[in-house]
Amino acid sequence: MVGSGWSVLLPRHCAVCNAWLPAETEWMIACDSCALDWPELHAGFGSMVMKERCRMPFAAMGFRLRTRGELNAQLGAIKYGGNRWLAKQWGNWLGHRVPRLASYSQPLVLVPVPLHWRKQWKRGYNQAEWIARGLSQAWRCEVASSALRRLRHHSSMTGMNRVDRVGIVRDLYQVESPGLASEIGIVLVDDVMTTGATLSACGNALKRSGLNWLGGITLALA
Repeated sequence: MVGSGWSVLLPRHCAVCNAWLPAETEWMIACDSCALDWPELHAGFGSMVMKERCRMPFAAMGFRLRTRGELNAQLGAIKYGGNRWLAKQWGNWLGHRVPRLASYSQPLVLVPVPLHWRKQWKRGYNQAEWIARGLSQAWRCEVASSALRRLRHHSSMTGMNRVDRVGIVRDLYQVESPGLASEIGIVLVDDVMTTGATLSACGNALKRSGLNWLGGITLALA
């Protein structure tokens, strides 16, 4: 493992061991040997957890954060370090790991879970939006960055249980792009899912506006 500087690596380096990556795999975030050791959840278990918690037909996630120090550090660099390139690269990785919804024949749009403007101003960007941008390159679809708006600001929900989170996020999000056609399939994108309360609140806001919410995809499970 390399030192603390590896969280801001230049492209073409493995995010874990800093080894060079092949030129033809620009979307990759880690070398094959390192990635094999990750507890990936893009298969059945991850989607099952999301579907159960969020009540949505489509769900997918990349990996579990628990016990993986290098993955927690990557998320920290994305969420608190302002590393847009890293967020986009991980989104691209996720898009190549999770197949696009082939069964849905209509256009797809990715909608990032929004931050309150105060938090976005403090961080400098919305990490979910940049994950969505990377994902959109792999899935070849559009990103509707301003489709949802967060109405209120509050302190971090870290450590709260699902009941408390649901109470806080209820009616917290509002659709800002009612002009989206009803046949367009909307997939929510976020960095980390903890209880699923935020994704559910965003999805319910989309459904109340008559939009076609298909489900969500997150980079990690806390």
